[in-house]
Amino acid sequence: MVAVAAMTIAIAWRVWPDAPRASTRRFADIPRIDVHVHVPPALAERALRTFREHGGVVMALNASGGHPNGGGLEESAEAMRRTNGALRPYCHLDLSRVERADFADYARRSLHACRDAGAVGLKVFKALGLGISLADGSLLAVDDPRLDVVFETAGELALPVLIHSGDPQAFFEPATRDNERWDELSAHPSWSFHGARPDGHGAWPSWREVFEQYERRVARHPRTRFLGAHFGNAPEEPETVARMLDAYPNLFVETGARIPEIGRHDPARMRALFVRHRERILFGTDFQIGARGTLVLGSAGREADPPSRVPVFYEAHFRYFETADRRFAHPTPIQGDWTIDGLDLPRDVLEDLYWRNATRLFGISAPPGRSTP
Repeated sequence: MVAVAAMTIAIAWRVWPDAPRASTRRFADIPRIDVHVHVPPALAERALRTFREHGGVVMALNASGGHPNGGGLEESAEAMRRTNGALRPYCHLDLSRVERADFADYARRSLHACRDAGAVGLKVFKALGLGISLADGSLLAVDDPRLDVVFETAGELALPVLIHSGDPQAFFEPATRDNERWDELSAHPSWSFHGARPDGHGAWPSWREVFEQYERRVARHPRTRFLGAHFGNAPEEPETVARMLDAYPNLFVETGARIPEIGRHDPARMRALFVRHRERILFGTDFQIGARGTLVLGSAGREADPPSRVPVFYEAHFRYFETADRRFAHPTPIQGDWTIDGLDLPRDVLEDLYWRNATRLFGISAPPGRSTP
């Protein structure tokens, strides 16, 4: 009975971390711009109330902005107008059309429509490299040259590209109980990219293969600004992220849904990375709100996250960035059973992270009372 009780307590801690301490909000006066959220346009006002109340987020960039010309972007643009620019959309393109003869024309027209609608940038999902199949059954690679027109045009139109390539490295390992991300993989078997593809067309690529495709894509378009989602698509390898930031001035990264991963690296090394690249790292959470108002706080389990977890989610982020605390619960327990260590970033670096870099990259106005050099 004692063992069962102990196990119950352990599971409860893992799924429901302790409420945050009030002292973690050392810099509550700094406004936040969250560059990676997912919000249905109809729930824009509700989402923004949540973001402001619990996270101090005064503006959010919606990665679920939709396609132009009847694919949802018009509704997202209307939500942007209703909220006075507090929720701004990225736009999407249908990259599965790449084998059509008119693809280049489609891409150019669509990106011009995105810009005209007020989209802040282009969002490229992980389906590129891991989901879009070509006529021969192979996967459309991130660096397929037929897509060059997309990224070159985005650069010409000053539309930054938020790009998600690959996924956690553990998703490319066997989906067994020995996998450190078993909680997610058991809840979502389709998130596994190990072994044979379910469509019968060979095996999944390795994590490294997809990542190398992504790096070649960034290198090929020096005049296009890329925002590497989920800490540059390599949170397990901060040294790789640092190397790319050194090599590619057009690359930026955001922190969405990867505080659990980057937070378990040596805090001194991570702090040095954030300080060295202080103008290239942006604040993102990957906070998701479903069409019916359901919440996903960094990653989805079998059930939606309850609203009571929203303050815990945000405070774990701020405790990581703003304090030198050690071995505390990260914001998304389903992503792994470990603790993280805080960075204790100085105020000027936090200003860059939380809002200033977003205004520079996306060309948007600074929050009230702030000015961008």
